Amino acid sequence: MIGSRNRSTASGNMENINRIVEGTVVEGVIRSESNLRIDGEFTGELITKGRLVVGPKGKVQGNVNCLCCDVEGTLEGEVTVLELLAMKATSTVQGELYYGQLSVEAGAKALGTFRMGVADQKTSDKSKSDAAKTASKEDAMASLKSSHIPSESDQKQKVEA
Repeated sequence: MIGSRNRSTASGNMENINRIVEGTVVEGVIRSESNLRIDGEFTGELITKGRLVVGPKGKVQGNVNCLCCDVEGTLEGEVTVLELLAMKATSTVQGELYYGQLSVEAGAKALGTFRMGVADQKTSDKSKSDAAKTASKEDAMASLKSSHIPSESDQKQKVEA
């Protein structure tokens, strides 16, 4: 079920909350002026000027741009959170993430690139892919194996030579 509920806040103002409930799968583009809670699955582009909440069984994949984000489920993709990205203990977050502030509870799983601030404007897809390249696990292991930390005996050999 996709729905919208009005809720009263402490100040008496009405706050709209859009929901994608458990068991619902949505693909496409969502643009919203208000808050959004996802307990089902969403794949695509999600832009909201409010708070995004990914519930414990929720799964979001794709490009996400929001004001604040609380993650209890799974969030994957290129994500920009202008203010606070809060990762709860049950969350799994991966991809390229940009945020204003970051809160991570013990047990949260994070994989990818996490950067404070907003993403720079990409001039081209090539520059984006070049900037996003990182060393593979094999490259890192080869680099580690080939690195040599000088020992005392190495220093004595240099002095003797």
